Amino acid sequence: MTELRTIRWGIAGTGAIARQFAADIGHAKGAALAAVCSRDPARAEEFAHRHSGVTAFGSLGAMLASGRVDAVYIATPNMVHRAQTLACIAAGVPVLVEKPMVARLGEALEIKEAATGACVFVMEGLWSRYLPAIRAARTALAGGVIGAIRRLEADIAWPQAYDPQSRFFDSAQGGGALHDLGVYPISLARFFLGDPDHVEGAWTAAPSGVDMAASLCLRFGAVEARITCGFDRQGSNRMIIEGDRGVLVLDAPFIKAGGYGVYASRRLADLAHPGNRTAARLARGLVRRLPLPGVAWHGFPFEGSGLQFEIGAASDAIRRGLGQEPDNRLDDTIAALRIIDAVLSSPPSGEWKP
Repeated sequence: MTELRTIRWGIAGTGAIARQFAADIGHAKGAALAAVCSRDPARAEEFAHRHSGVTAFGSLGAMLASGRVDAVYIATPNMVHRAQTLACIAAGVPVLVEKPMVARLGEALEIKEAATGACVFVMEGLWSRYLPAIRAARTALAGGVIGAIRRLEADIAWPQAYDPQSRFFDSAQGGGALHDLGVYPISLARFFLGDPDHVEGAWTAAPSGVDMAASLCLRFGAVEARITCGFDRQGSNRMIIEGDRGVLVLDAPFIKAGGYGVYASRRLADLAHPGNRTAARLARGLVRRLPLPGVAWHGFPFEGSGLQFEIGAASDAIRRGLGQEPDNRLDDTIAALRIIDAVLSSPPSGEWKP
């Protein structure tokens, strides 16, 4: 592929995340939407009609064989990710798979083996890693903005009404709070700190048997990361990283961070970022506007929902002929699954009651 070639993307699926991808690709460099497929041809046609120059297909196989796409984004239900990813690999077409790529470690290892053997690009869609604020925070941490890192805290929780048929609570669909929510702070903790040398955790079971909520403690040498996630409550949805010379905060919701703050103390950080509540937003705005010593806010606003940054990164890696995107490799996907498996391998600490 030439250096300036635009990557033509096809989408497998027509749901909410597919619509987000289609909207955000217009903000991505070197990428364009070319096709969509669905097992319901009428839905594919309806989706295509909303986007100029997009061709509809009634199956993934037909889209892959058409020659109209350079890469595929898999936005279908979790339970078909494995089969569709392997189909793309067999066709020699690069693929970006919405998270969770798969919910089982063995399936991730199978995909890695197939991708490596066929020399085909495969990437999990952990879009938060590519947000400008996240990448700038990583650079700032590496540069010692808060000194030596001592502790990381992250909470991500949104209430979901219990429904055993929902993808959130059905194990066959990759359900559970850790796979749906916890994977984000696990991924970002590794992005900032590397690989943990110790993992422990606890979880509460939903009536369907998947995890309704979970808490983890990861140790990275002298650094401790405390992570909580759940469908049972409204969380603070912030990430706080403490160092020996200051505190860095990714504001709520940190998975869609539009900036980060650096503070001289944890007290200032908590005042500026007390969570998702209305009072929290008022306090946050006040602290940012006041010229307080020991407070620095670095904003990185963006248009759209934020998927354009992972689209751009994946497109660039494909254009360069890489088998993986260097900042989000299949080994990162596998490492996160190993951490989740380590927590879920223990019996639940209790059962949530609706």
